[in-house]
Formats: sequence, C-alpha cells, structure tokens
Amino acid sequence: MRALAALGACLLLALPARADWQPTRTVKIVVPFAPGGQPDVVARTLAEPLAKALGQAVIVENRPGAGGNIAADFVAKSAPDGHTLLMGTNGPLALSTVVYASIPYQPLRDFAPVTLVGTSPNLIAVHPALGVATLEELVARAKAEPGRLNFSSVGKGSVSQLSMEMLNSLAGIRTEHIPYNGGAPAVMALVAGDVQILSLNPTALLPQMQAGKVRVLAQTGAARSALIADVPTVAESGYPGFEAGVWMAIVVPAKTPREAIARLNAEFVRAIRDPALKASLWDRQWIEPVGSAPEEVTRVMRREIDKWARVARAANLKSE
Repeated sequence: MRALAALGACLLLALPARADWQPTRTVKIVVPFAPGGQPDVVARTLAEPLAKALGQAVIVENRPGAGGNIAADFVAKSAPDGHTLLMGTNGPLALSTVVYASIPYQPLRDFAPVTLVGTSPNLIAVHPALGVATLEELVARAKAEPGRLNFSSVGKGSVSQLSMEMLNSLAGIRTEHIPYNGGAPAVMALVAGDVQILSLNPTALLPQMQAGKVRVLAQTGAARSALIADVPTVAESGYPGFEAGVWMAIVVPAKTPREAIARLNAEFVRAIRDPALKASLWDRQWIEPVGSAPEEVTRVMRREIDKWARVARAANLKSE
C-alpha cells in the first residue's frame, strides 16, 4: 500500500492545481459506518479544511448498514453535482461485489473517483485465554480443532471478514465467521471471549492490546506499517503474498462534472497532505495518508475486485 502514495504523487502532476467549480450549498460526506470508526474520524477531520477551502459548510452523515451498501447506494443515486460525496472503503467499493449475489449499485459504473485518502493494515488478534502467541501457533491450533474457533468481524463483506477467509484458505484451516454490526461490538465479543479471533484496524485493537485484553499476532499489509513496525505481517509469518490492507477513497456519483471532481481532488489532496494533520489524525488513527489522482482510485478498485473474487472462489464462499 505504501506504493500508492508515491504513485499518487506522480499522477497528481497531470491534474490542474485548482478548478473553477464552486459549490452552491452544503457539501455532504456520507460515511457508510457508525460514528467513531476510522472512516468517520477521517471524514470529520477533513471536513473542516474542506469547508474553509470551498467556502461552504461541509457536514458528515453516517448511514451504516449492509456492509456499507446502504450509504453507497444513497450516494450513487444522488444528484451528480459535487455536493454529495462518499467516504468509501474496500467494503462497498470492492468486496460487496464478491460477497453479495446482487447489490443495488455497481462501484465501477455508478461512481466517479476523486482521490485515495489513506491506507491501513488490519491486525489479527486473539483472546489471551486461547494461549497462542504467534500466527503459526494459531494456525496449528485451528488445524488441531477444525471448526471450533470463531472469528468476529465488523460485518459481512468487510475486509475484517475477508482477511480471515483468505487466511483460512491459504493455511488450510477452518474458523467460523460471526458477523457483528460494526467495530465496537466485534471488539467487545473478542474481549469477552465470545469469539477467539478478530481481524480489525489498529485504532480498535491496539488500546485493547495495551490493556492486556487481547493479543495481537500479525498485521495484514504487504509490508510492515512504520506506525506499528514491531508487529510482523502475515506474509512474514509463513504466507508470502498475503495482503489484506484497508483503504479509504472519496468518490462521487457518476456523471459529476469534471470541473467539480478536479476542484474536490485538489482540496482533498491539499488537506490530506497537510503536515499539521500528521500527528493529530494519521498517527493517532494508524493510517498512512495518500492523496492521489482520480485514476488511481479506479485502478485500485479494479485490482481489489479481481483479488477478492479469487479469494472467494478459493475459500468456496457463497454469495448471498
């Protein structure tokens, strides 16, 4: 995922520094998850500098449910005028096409990309009572007790789920998925011992690790994040090529004028790359900021849809 930042910087050279488009009313950033999670915090933090730059109020509206599909469908069907934006993630922009038999929108058809916002790995954590200290030990335990270990997730079709399904497939193990409605209940299920495993973002899991309530075994990015460099990757733990990082991107309804997209891109990238936000936002949320040209969002979406379709086939996941 680090390569996205460098590539994004190159792609930005092709974009105008500013467009003439100006919003005429309040701009809305729709977040497909409940308040308090990474996408919500990032959206609310970026809303302030965006409002100052655009000269209009920018509000954040949470529309959780159906793995992010409710919010994505709402934005896809909104007026394509630059006033309604989606803080999209892997789930509604890629994974939903794999795990749902049908969804009321198509990511590559119904959205116009604005910019990649940032990337973050998930962490794979276990309840301390499980008695495993490494990913290798977890796999050995799962092989010894097939189907007896459960993992929670933030919901069906999330990276939280699919990263564990990928591990199941690559390691030849079987752990059972128990979806929850959001990160907080998924974490509480792990802390309470109702499930034994959870793959989720560092923001949710590191405080629990520091309190001794969970044990973190690995991170799911292709390479170690510099922000959590002491935690090995799944690839380093015996599964080369494993990558299940989380990414966020701003998209708008298809047919939004190019001038609006160019202006939004310029202002978002400026805010994302503001050094003043590094300690107050990115480091606290364990996110590596990107800021890219719109075309990079499309490239990532295509790659992710193809990758997770392969994972679903290998894991024999059935669309519902």
